[in-house]
Amino acid sequence: MLFSEPGFKGNAVPSKNAIASDCVRSQAAAPSQRRLLLRLGLLWSVPLLCHAVGAGAASSAAAAPFDWSADPAAARAAALLTAIGKAHWVQEGAGPRIVYIFIDPNCPYSHKLYLSTRTEVGKSGLALRWIPVGQLEASSPGKAAAILAAPDPLAAFHQNEDDWNFGDSPAGGIRPLSQPTAKVAQQLQTNAALMHQAGLQIFPVMLYRDASGRAHLIVGLLPDDTLATVLRSAR
Repeated sequence: MLFSEPGFKGNAVPSKNAIASDCVRSQAAAPSQRRLLLRLGLLWSVPLLCHAVGAGAASSAAAAPFDWSADPAAARAAALLTAIGKAHWVQEGAGPRIVYIFIDPNCPYSHKLYLSTRTEVGKSGLALRWIPVGQLEASSPGKAAAILAAPDPLAAFHQNEDDWNFGDSPAGGIRPLSQPTAKVAQQLQTNAALMHQAGLQIFPVMLYRDASGRAHLIVGLLPDDTLATVLRSAR
């Protein structure tokens, strides 16, 4: 269920990375900006969810080819899904049903999404590909780098989420990596660039394709029952 398993393609994180003197060149948001981004994460999820679960109803009953130009949101999702092979992720579960999730290791909404997916990951061939992006806090780039650079990236990701600190400043539980290799720094820059090119600034972001082949993009946190419906629709 990790990158080392045969059959996983794309830019899966290698199992081992050496530590060098290069630094992650990501800038953390100011505290006031971070709070605004987190609040917007919840607000934005509603309209984008409406697109995600309602797009099928908007298509013709005759299953005519979908006109991407008539739906900019769907076009953006399709464009991001086309480029997603450049991303560097940590995979949970194995199977053909794949959902990509952009997260910040210090984002409480990303953490809540992680908790809410525990009953679904690995079920009926559902694979979750978590894409770390370090932006929200000063320690976010280092924590994202620590996950990608770990000998066992999935174990490092689980450490960040399972050791979550619920104190005055909630944050991921992994220790930041202060000096990532140039390779890991570039992986983080690539992940961030994919988000920015799609005009996305809020965490978490889910990207997947449904049974009809249509791409869907959901920004923000969903209620657990709606999340389960969305995950089960991924194909």
